[in-house]
Amino acid sequence: MESHRAGVGALCLALMMMSEHSVAQSQLSQTEVYQAQSRLFESNFLTRIPDGRIGQRTLDALRAWQRQTKRPQTGELTKKEFDQLMRFDPGKHAWEAISGSIDGTWIAVWGHSSGVDAAKKALAGCQKKSSRPDDCSYVSNSVDRSGPGWSAAVFCEQRGLFRRKGQMFLHNGLSRKAAIDQAFAAASTAKFRSSQCTLVKALDGNGRQ
Repeated sequence: MESHRAGVGALCLALMMMSEHSVAQSQLSQTEVYQAQSRLFESNFLTRIPDGRIGQRTLDALRAWQRQTKRPQTGELTKKEFDQLMRFDPGKHAWEAISGSIDGTWIAVWGHSSGVDAAKKALAGCQKKSSRPDDCSYVSNSVDRSGPGWSAAVFCEQRGLFRRKGQMFLHNGLSRKAAIDQAFAAASTAKFRSSQCTLVKALDGNGRQ
């Protein structure tokens, strides 16, 4: 009986904490959430294009920003945290982005001052050009005050008598070699042989290749 009561008590406490968490997040409008995501993206904490919806990736990015700025790592996007985030200066960046699809289509852009704009432009270009627009994904990085950031795209293809399988692997890194190595490592994990894979693009935010 005591064990049952303890379990019920723990469940009630968890529900209360979830409720408080939801209330904290609901202090912000969808536009404010989008603005917060954009600032996290431009500061290289968030890797997904802003959508105005709070998910785990956004909260993880927020926690990383809190850690770097030596704030309590609550992982909660409250009004107070939003105001502090909007005051944070991400510095000047030169962004690149690569978007690719499973049919081998790829688009690369660089020299953008906004990471969100670079990622959106590359993704839109891939979706317009590819025969499989819904399979377009992207990666982006930037040259900033902390140093260079590189992106790489590796396309792999397996051909059979009646079947053809293609996949694009997109990764970034602090150097050209690191970005390329990570892309090929991901391909190897997906059971592609090196002979089936080709580097299609590697560049930084200034267009160096």
